[in-house]
Amino acid sequence: MLLSDDDVALFARVSGDRNALHRCPEYARRTPFGRTVAHGVLAVLATLDEQAPDEQTPGEQAPDTAGVAAVEADFGNPVFPGVRYRSGALDGARSGAGYRLLDGDRTCLTVRVRPGSPPDLEPLPAPPARSAAPHTIADLPPGTTVSGAYGPDGIDALCERFPSASRLLGRTPLACLLWSSHLAGMRLPGENCLLGRVALRFPPVTASGPARLSYTARVIHTDHRFGLVSITGEITADGEVVAEAEIEAMVRTPAPLATSATLGTYLSPSDRLRGTSAVVVGGSRGLGAALSLALASQGCEVYVGHRGGALPDSLRADGERLPGRLHSVPGDAADPRWSGEVRARVERAHGRLDYLVCGAAPPLHTLGLAPTDLERMDAFLTGSLRLVSAPMAGLLDLLEAGRGTCLVISSAALCEPPHGWPHYIAAKSAVEGLVHWAARHHPGVAFLLARPGMLWTEATNTPGARETAGPVEPVAAALVRRMLDATPDGAVPQIVGEDALNAVPADR
Repeated sequence: MLLSDDDVALFARVSGDRNALHRCPEYARRTPFGRTVAHGVLAVLATLDEQAPDEQTPGEQAPDTAGVAAVEADFGNPVFPGVRYRSGALDGARSGAGYRLLDGDRTCLTVRVRPGSPPDLEPLPAPPARSAAPHTIADLPPGTTVSGAYGPDGIDALCERFPSASRLLGRTPLACLLWSSHLAGMRLPGENCLLGRVALRFPPVTASGPARLSYTARVIHTDHRFGLVSITGEITADGEVVAEAEIEAMVRTPAPLATSATLGTYLSPSDRLRGTSAVVVGGSRGLGAALSLALASQGCEVYVGHRGGALPDSLRADGERLPGRLHSVPGDAADPRWSGEVRARVERAHGRLDYLVCGAAPPLHTLGLAPTDLERMDAFLTGSLRLVSAPMAGLLDLLEAGRGTCLVISSAALCEPPHGWPHYIAAKSAVEGLVHWAARHHPGVAFLLARPGMLWTEATNTPGARETAGPVEPVAAALVRRMLDATPDGAVPQIVGEDALNAVPADR
């Protein structure tokens, strides 16, 4: 099963679920997914379309509708446009047909359908919500209720794209399934929604023909620890209930941004690095942003490498209050031309480079070692290594001329490799190998290899990570302190482990 960006755009238009996670690459890049994600309900339709039995008899026209009495879908892992997945029958389905979508050996979703006779309605289009509600979990106590009118716009185009799924479901269940995506992605929870489960039941009704659908949905339970919300809802036509819904979702909580105020409790501002320069690759987010601020807090002129057109407003404003300055250097650090442009700016302004920090990495998604994973593993390995090798290739000699320091961010996960991260472990191992080579052949540079533990950043912003991940500021403070005192030893890099990074006292 393969979905395209055009499929995502079609589903967004018809369903009205225009959540930025699905439609805005710049927004999605700042999430743990690192790129746009296909709608969960769209992936359900694609799975059903591949797996639905073909009811067409040779020589006869396929039936317009079949119909179901219930649909249940559970979502476990994201589905991305442009990635090929495998669908199949769900073993042990207790009632009705059951199917699943697999990414290697990992289940992305399961869907069960129970045959029945749904209402014979023709849902009329209704204006969708214009923007997604920016709710946090604190905004959604039990009893929170939304209501309105709903009708997909251009459902025929979706039926044409997924004809087997549309015939299997029937027109009214299909419209209600689209409503569940619209509700979750635009209204309740809204912008920060990650859909976990949808269950729809279609009771027998007498209504038929063209109808305007109305709905009411309410929060019945919230779990603030994990950001989970449970919702029930009803869809009606002319006052008669045509669908009953249960929806479960996670409400994403943005990871806290690094701030100079918090950094100041671990590393007091000073002028120790006045007159020096630094290039921080991946310096606008997470630990990279904290390192940019920490270097600037010591008076350094910091050239912040980042994707996108401009530094985040909060980082730029914070940097303006520090002894040093942050300079925006947008572009792709894996492209050698980026290093060339940075080099020209640094040489023109300073004549030498004192610090190079390589902290960028591709978005981290769970992978295995199945044959279907190898292409994405290769891409991750190549992308990870290039984000270090390209800046080194362009800037190490400039760094060596000033007997500077190169800090490369690795990971404590190398000591205890997680099950679903073979690509990440291989990539960090390759990066460390490159640093060991560079330390031997660039004796004028002091090399530091940092192995921090799990940090709470947008790249790791999952419910599980929030329970165990630590803040970025004390780690950045510890690393900048090491950089202040680093000297080349001409042989091997200094490895800064998780214990050393966590044992950072407050700066008195």
